[in-house]
Amino acid sequence: MKKVVALIGSRQKKGNTATFVKTILNKLPKDEFEIEYLFPQEFQLSHCTGCHTCFKKAKCVVKDDLEILQEKILSSDIFVISSPVYLHYMTADLKLILDRCSWWAHTLRLQGKPVVVLSTCNSNGHKSVIEPLSKIMNWMGGNVIATCNGSQFPNQLENELWLEEVSTEIQKRMIAFSKLVPQSNEFLEATFSAIKQSMLEQKELIQEFGIKSGELEYWQETGMLECNTFKEYLSSRVFSQGGV
Repeated sequence: MKKVVALIGSRQKKGNTATFVKTILNKLPKDEFEIEYLFPQEFQLSHCTGCHTCFKKAKCVVKDDLEILQEKILSSDIFVISSPVYLHYMTADLKLILDRCSWWAHTLRLQGKPVVVLSTCNSNGHKSVIEPLSKIMNWMGGNVIATCNGSQFPNQLENELWLEEVSTEIQKRMIAFSKLVPQSNEFLEATFSAIKQSMLEQKELIQEFGIKSGELEYWQETGMLECNTFKEYLSSRVFSQGGV
């Protein structure tokens, strides 16, 4: 049984975004997929204080429900993240969550996990959530396998033919990637290369000045720092875990 975790960045559990996400996911084979829907109001989360401790310890020092939420995301086989368009961007709730996970963007913490990015809007802003959210997922190590925005005008969210076509395509990709080990892509490779260079520079500074870096320690402990590509790292990870 594969686990799908859908983080919906809206407090409206029966709103357009939740309905759009559920329309897509509820048609997945129920004997193959377990789906969990998460909403911001279900977790007690504080704002990021900008203390930068997470970059030193690879862990947030604020005591709230963040680790519970993070564990649900990390334990999933496929991660779905979504938001309505608010002022041409994602919701403040979702941005808060991503801010609190900022060290993930320096460690590729999603480790090649398949990610689906969805959004909804009224009449414009079709790309204003999809594009930045996809980039964030990429920097966090997620392999974005599908993106889609549903708009009220034109009325896509009640267009059964459009919804069926979109749902079928996304479901097809989710089923296919659920059967594969974590995958890399050209965007992840570029991200890996850029961050690895930064980690190597950090290593030199640490040796010279004794600076603490949880990010560098994560790269060293996972073995990413020793790999030339993200694909090479993911392959070694599967091999070490007894995969094929």
